[in-house]
Amino acid sequence: MQGQSEASPSPPEVSWWSRYTRWRQTSKIEGKSAEQRLLDLAGTKLVTSDVHLGPTDQHYMHTIEGGLPKAPPIVCIAGYGAGAAFFFRNMAGLASAFKLHAVDLLGCGMSGRPPFRAHSTSQAEDFFVDSLAQWREAQGLDRMILVGHSLGGYLSACYALRHPEHISKLILVCPAGVAERPADWQPPESMRNFWTVRGQLYRASLRFWDLGVTPGTIIRGLGPWGPRLISGYTRRRFHEGQPMTEPELAAFEEYFYHITADRGSGEFALRHLLGPLAWARNALEARLHELKVPVSFIYGEHDWMDPRKGQRVCRQVVKQRGRLSPDDLQVSVVPHAGHYPFLDQPQNQYQNMPDEHWETSNE
Repeated sequence: MQGQSEASPSPPEVSWWSRYTRWRQTSKIEGKSAEQRLLDLAGTKLVTSDVHLGPTDQHYMHTIEGGLPKAPPIVCIAGYGAGAAFFFRNMAGLASAFKLHAVDLLGCGMSGRPPFRAHSTSQAEDFFVDSLAQWREAQGLDRMILVGHSLGGYLSACYALRHPEHISKLILVCPAGVAERPADWQPPESMRNFWTVRGQLYRASLRFWDLGVTPGTIIRGLGPWGPRLISGYTRRRFHEGQPMTEPELAAFEEYFYHITADRGSGEFALRHLLGPLAWARNALEARLHELKVPVSFIYGEHDWMDPRKGQRVCRQVVKQRGRLSPDDLQVSVVPHAGHYPFLDQPQNQYQNMPDEHWETSNE
């Protein structure tokens, strides 16, 4: 377990032999060191731990904790390819009102990387939902506010559908897998045309998708050139709203590289949960009316996840079962933010947390 240090720790020693002979420029100790340097910028005291689930030494879930011991627990789940430390710009605010748990799902982030053997959508959901249930029990949490981002939002909803007795509120931030693909949907003509560049790229992407090729596969395959690609992507991608400072960017891209270059595991669930162009294989739209806890949606103004789909699904569920509370089935849009509103506009994210537990929403 690690606490917040007053100065960022020095990079771990890696022998010159390993540094110049290994293909992937990563290791668990380097990943944890990079995570700690990012958490040191969060502005609040945090501790990290690995919660072991069994049956193997790779079945553990990495957890970042902080905040008030007796406050309502809030559990944050990152999206696909991301990690718990992606919430670092929110952690000080959340820790001022909640007992904060930011968790890496099994096979993701800094968590253990057991072999991923699911071959269907239901098996892929079970891989994450069952391990999250084990984690909650090991942590001794009875009821929690569950916050899930992107694919983590989809999986958080799957968890809440199965275990509503342990959820006080569900908050889906830019969730994937909400809407069903329309029966008459087709890709744009430029993608369908075999003779266009976009058409060729579309067919290649379908092939890679079916083969289970992931961003992590590419980064690992690039070996020593992987960090440069992650750095370039990070600096182009995360610039909306309140851009990260240079120290934040440097720590973030290093952490991002290590969690991407680690051994593949949970990332291979993607093709079982989503089809090409991110259409869900078992959309939440057909299931949310069964949800027995209040749920709210948060999107970025420039999010590639369309908030209109969330609004449409909420209207459908209101007709089917009504609202469970005044803030149930509400959709909020964060101005000047993209797919990561908690990074782009960290202060605005607080406004969408449950009012009864939030006393310092704009600090």
